[in-house]
Amino acid sequence: MTTNAARISASALLLVGGFVVAVGALAIWIAQLLVQGGMAVKPADADLLSDLVAVLPFFVAFAAVNVLAAVGLLTSAEWADALATSAGSIAVVGGALRLLLVVAGRDPFAPAAGHAVSPDGLGILVVFTGLYAAVLVALAAARPRATSIMGAAA
Repeated sequence: MTTNAARISASALLLVGGFVVAVGALAIWIAQLLVQGGMAVKPADADLLSDLVAVLPFFVAFAAVNVLAAVGLLTSAEWADALATSAGSIAVVGGALRLLLVVAGRDPFAPAAGHAVSPDGLGILVVFTGLYAAVLVALAAARPRATSIMGAAA
């Protein structure tokens, strides 16, 4: 497998996504340390933070998978396409489901029931879903074209 522009693009997008997820995980961890140290927060925010801390290992693992897949794509590792496609698919399906929930009025990130949809939260969902959709498109473009028996492009 060769490293072409599409694989480099997919790798760059995975690195960006992995970096942002890792920074988000670090922010959650620091917030938890501050709250445990006595920082005053609203009870609803403390509850949301405790929910986020519970899934923090999954955020860290997803960030690590993104970086690993990106490095694998750049080094033309055989397993990299499958790992990158899996990470991209999980992110796109998860993002699409969350977008559907937000549009349906069941925002999973709303601080309390009955709150309006947050434009920031909606924007984050759209950008991340689009980023990982672009990863999948770049990976599809990087795949070698099938050839017929005679060797001509199909």
